[in-house]
Amino acid sequence: MAEPKEEIELTKVIQMADYYELLGLKKGASLDEIKKAYKEMAKKYHPDVSKDPEAEKKFKEINEAYSVLSDPEKKENYDNYGEAYKGFSGYQQQGFGQGMDFDFEDLFNQFGFGSFSGFSDLNEMFGSGSRKQKRDTGSNIKLNLSLSFEEAVFGATKEINYERIERCEKCHGSGAEGELKQCPSCKGRGYEVRQQRTPFGIFQTQGVCRKCSGKGEIPEKECSHCKGNGFMAKQVKLNIKIPAGINNGNHLRLQGKGHEGRHGAGDLFVIILVEPHEVFKRDEEDIYAEIPISFTEATLGATVEVPTLQGKADLKIPAGTQTGTIFKMKEKGIKRLNKEGHGDEYIKVIIETPKNLTKKQKELLEALEKETQTAKKRKSLFDKILGKF
Repeated sequence: MAEPKEEIELTKVIQMADYYELLGLKKGASLDEIKKAYKEMAKKYHPDVSKDPEAEKKFKEINEAYSVLSDPEKKENYDNYGEAYKGFSGYQQQGFGQGMDFDFEDLFNQFGFGSFSGFSDLNEMFGSGSRKQKRDTGSNIKLNLSLSFEEAVFGATKEINYERIERCEKCHGSGAEGELKQCPSCKGRGYEVRQQRTPFGIFQTQGVCRKCSGKGEIPEKECSHCKGNGFMAKQVKLNIKIPAGINNGNHLRLQGKGHEGRHGAGDLFVIILVEPHEVFKRDEEDIYAEIPISFTEATLGATVEVPTLQGKADLKIPAGTQTGTIFKMKEKGIKRLNKEGHGDEYIKVIIETPKNLTKKQKELLEALEKETQTAKKRKSLFDKILGKF
């Protein structure tokens, strides 16, 4: 069944540089540069060291920037989608210290606190501590879709197949086959309180209950269909409409077609990859082509047939046309995406030098050369240039 048209939204790649700026870096910095910059900034703004009144806020921002830029998948999503990167598969909201590939012990040694061995799990120590479970609204999916040049130019309906996480059809996401009961680990609260001894003293943190994943309830009997998970992977087949004029790198956004969560579903981003054409080259809505013309057609002028997106068209070649001349054919290009009108077509003519001439043809060309005296003109040009040295 074809997707409703209103669910498909064309989006552009959003480039953001905030995280790089926070670490004092330029986009494209290497992992070593990111680690070095983070170490310096974290030392500068650590709340126990810095006297800056905004130190704690800056420290958190620096840590989130590092947690994203030090992870190849998150960094790629951030570079491509800016602040929308958080919705993509593989991203998880970071608290201080979570998901970071960094030697904290080395950092604390630089602060003068000495070595320590009590941090068996820094994620536990620096977790968000929120009693409220984060809303699970699913996550986005991205996939590539290859189109022929013609499909991109004129539009098409394409079938896509992909895998997404959906609610279990049997238990509707509860994971239970029947009733739910209170989680014995967190007593129904959905969170656990933990203590950790550190060089700064004893820290008490709160985190999502590991047994019930923050729901506060567990199944009395697990659903036999999803094994208590509540969600299952499913192969999905969709027909999507490709708008005429779509270009390489454009995205189609299908709302709610990403991975499903307990409180909603993410979106599906279809990234368009357009295959090259044998004849035409594309620049946005304009197209370019080269055609050969004979020496006689260029010299005397002619009307020649040229290829266009709508078929053949006549192009008038004026007498005396030089090789490499470009002619513009207005409104013969690609339809403007989501707008009225078309781009233009540009035809570059290449004069073919005749080969395997007959004796008579050679005599005629030699006579023509005597009339035009091109060699004399070229010698005069050389004389002018050499006379300046």
